[in-house]
Amino acid sequence: MPMKLISVIAAGMLMVSFLPVVHSDTNITESIIAQVNEEMLEYYLASLVSFGVRYTGTDACYQAEEWIFEQFESMDLNVSYLEWETGGFRDRDVVATLPGDDDHVIIVGAHADTVETSPGADDNGSGVAAVLAVAEVLSRYEFMHTIQFIVYTGEEVGTYGSYNHAREAYANGEKIMAVFNLDMVGYAESPVGGNMIRFFETERGEKLTDFCIDVSTTYHHLIGLDIERVPNYPGSDHQAYIDYGYDAVFSAHYDGYPYGHSANDSIDKINFTYHTKVARLFAAVLAEMANRPVHTYVEIQEPREGYLYVMDHPIMPLTCKTWYLGLRGATIVVGRVTVVAETEGAVEKVIFAVDERMWKWDYDPPYEWKVNAVVLGKHYIRTHAYGEEMAEDEMDILALIPYTP
Repeated sequence: MPMKLISVIAAGMLMVSFLPVVHSDTNITESIIAQVNEEMLEYYLASLVSFGVRYTGTDACYQAEEWIFEQFESMDLNVSYLEWETGGFRDRDVVATLPGDDDHVIIVGAHADTVETSPGADDNGSGVAAVLAVAEVLSRYEFMHTIQFIVYTGEEVGTYGSYNHAREAYANGEKIMAVFNLDMVGYAESPVGGNMIRFFETERGEKLTDFCIDVSTTYHHLIGLDIERVPNYPGSDHQAYIDYGYDAVFSAHYDGYPYGHSANDSIDKINFTYHTKVARLFAAVLAEMANRPVHTYVEIQEPREGYLYVMDHPIMPLTCKTWYLGLRGATIVVGRVTVVAETEGAVEKVIFAVDERMWKWDYDPPYEWKVNAVVLGKHYIRTHAYGEEMAEDEMDILALIPYTP
């Protein structure tokens, strides 16, 4: 019988509000942290590295995915494959779900594929091993929100696995609260590096980093890891979720890694004491976040991410295979468009804005605004819902909207 996690804490992030950590039962989180140990990380990483080079689409990569699937299945999680085909590559992601009491979702993920010449112990067997270890421990509990543990492929050839998952999740209307991407989290050789992890964040992802810093501070005596904030780097698996309107951050070790993308990226380079600290941090973050009630929620329903709109009509979906162009999930608007916001909870009002400039207050549902401002070039449409807490959502658009009285 799973143990019921009972933290009573105030809510969240992204399209929901986000308040500091308030701990009602730290003993449960402390127990979760203590269950993550070096032995399980060594087992998962050694097993994964034994498949050798895991280049996307190869037999070795498929075999590793099957082994990962079996590990999740042994934890009594709901496991499935997401098959994808993009950019001349074909493979699949492994998605393991720990169902919660509601439909809000938190994702922690890592890529299992490697470049053609590397066994990928740190890049990114370390991330996968941490995800598996966290899943093993959290699968023993029940939570308010759903947690997904995802192992991607296609990262080294274009972040294709996460791109396909983010697109599908958005198309299915999944309410993703947060995405944590672990990519190279097993190496430390300096005293500072042994106690530090980097969070690559966008402005909208700062709330996630704030939350993680609160957790790392509260449980520092058990985790021993500080967080350094750095500007976002879009070439990893978190970026596709940002492109489709979700909050996401990318975490990696502090010390530079001289063996990346080489045959020398082997398991003897891993610092398992440090690796365990990272896994413990994310086990604690997920445990705290997954039982934090969502009191106020807002999401932009129209216009849709990744669509072309002309005179308020959706014309066609837009796709972009290449992450570095910055056009994945891009919404292009020609002429006026109606912004529609969906809310949950008792909401007093919704404010619509372009960038930092407020344009409309709406006190009655349906909450919508037919844009009557001049919007030219790249901008952000933002919605702010005010209820028991304040929640917000935003969408970046490429617009040609002339003045209309």
